[in-house]
Amino acid sequence: MTTETAKPYFSHRACYVNFAEHLQNAWNVNMFYPGAPNRWSLEDWRRFFEMIKAFGFNCFEYWLPPTLYDRPALAGGDIYGEFAANMRQVNDLAHELGLKTKFISPPNTIGPRWFFACPHTPEDMELIRAIWSHWTTELAGTDIMGIFPGDPGGCNRNGCTHETFVDLALELAEIAKRNSPTSRIEVGTWGTPFTGWGSDMWPVPGWDGSWEQLIDERHRTPEMPVHIWNGKLARAHAAMDYFLRRLPAFPEDTMVAINLGFSPDGDATMGGDGRAFARAIAEIRPITTWDYSLSEGELVTYPHWRLPRMAARRREERSAAPYIGGMSYTMTPRLNLLTMYAAGQLFVNPDADPDALAREFAARVFGPEHAILGELFEAFEVVQGWGHYPRRQWSREALYEKYGEIIERLEAADMSNCTLPLCVEPEAYRQDLLWFARRFHEMAGPAPDRERIRREYWDKSLHIYDVIPMSADERAEMSATRFAQILAVERLHEDVI
Repeated sequence: MTTETAKPYFSHRACYVNFAEHLQNAWNVNMFYPGAPNRWSLEDWRRFFEMIKAFGFNCFEYWLPPTLYDRPALAGGDIYGEFAANMRQVNDLAHELGLKTKFISPPNTIGPRWFFACPHTPEDMELIRAIWSHWTTELAGTDIMGIFPGDPGGCNRNGCTHETFVDLALELAEIAKRNSPTSRIEVGTWGTPFTGWGSDMWPVPGWDGSWEQLIDERHRTPEMPVHIWNGKLARAHAAMDYFLRRLPAFPEDTMVAINLGFSPDGDATMGGDGRAFARAIAEIRPITTWDYSLSEGELVTYPHWRLPRMAARRREERSAAPYIGGMSYTMTPRLNLLTMYAAGQLFVNPDADPDALAREFAARVFGPEHAILGELFEAFEVVQGWGHYPRRQWSREALYEKYGEIIERLEAADMSNCTLPLCVEPEAYRQDLLWFARRFHEMAGPAPDRERIRREYWDKSLHIYDVIPMSADERAEMSATRFAQILAVERLHEDVI
């Protein structure tokens, strides 16, 4: 089933591009580093919007990242004024093409070094109000303004708890409505819940709100193994109970993003089951999902293939609560086109067969004789990382064979007959897939040169960090190292194909 003939099941279908400072790469858009690669023209945005609309989406979502959520933004000018002007143009273009727009922002994560401002400190709270008011004014007319809990973000200083986030969100919703009366509010609940607030976060003696001090490994314990995502079941219930009590005070058209479960992967492995709370919230305000890692992770960039899990999640949501929709995330909007196509189509029709969608995409892009590529791309989904739940386990020999077949078919594909509107030239897309297939093929073989592959991956994906500041979490360096180690550790089993 395709969007040309289908009546969409979910009414809210957002494609979320996270172009934050720590997720820059060759296939993402650079919105705030003038003079660096990967800047998009308005025509680039037009092609992207035409693509996601054809795929089934009706909303473009983005993050207002900490680099811009900073005190210097209040003076305007520089990258802050340029970003605001660009996003107003992008907003107008989206509306021209029949798409809605949404931004989300963790309200207390300040600046590129990720300072976690404390709402219970008057100076910090004044800054939070001022920056939020600035951006909701600069970006007035954005259809949906999302107030996002954290990661990064949150606070446990000076008595801050999950209740602090809810109270803060209510105040920020009022500010947004004053500055942009036509905008809807979306309140996020992602986390255990809510990520980074209160006892979800490491108790760091004398914490000054800095990212560097928060992630000091000396604070790791068996009970709290990571700096956030430590909320227990009782805390989740207390947080959601308080949120439910306060929810009627939010504007009547407020949406609430809540997953089926409270773990980073939207399941019930951490913090408990979210379905009963989703149903309770839906009696007060419309609900969406925010299944962040369903489509991609956040570290290594490669052609993802998580279609069966995406299909299963859409069906679970349909049966669990009256969801009006959700979002599909990408940090590679010019690479993971198959993922975006399948995600959009599954929002339209949750009963669609993921394998059929993969074949349909490949047939329309590479030609009917190469429809099998849609299924062969599943062999790329072997990279250990966030949201990686592979359907199949492969032997190294089987992978080597699959990558060889992908290379053979991509080399033979004639891209001049592509019938889908893509945001990149079809030939450029083919060449990028070939680049990955050749490196995966080598890494599945007997003697890969992993140091050379690391350098090649850096030059292909991450060279922007040669001319922009490294992010606070130094994620690009980790990404290159992880890519070069694909298939280095034997975690594979016999091929079940």
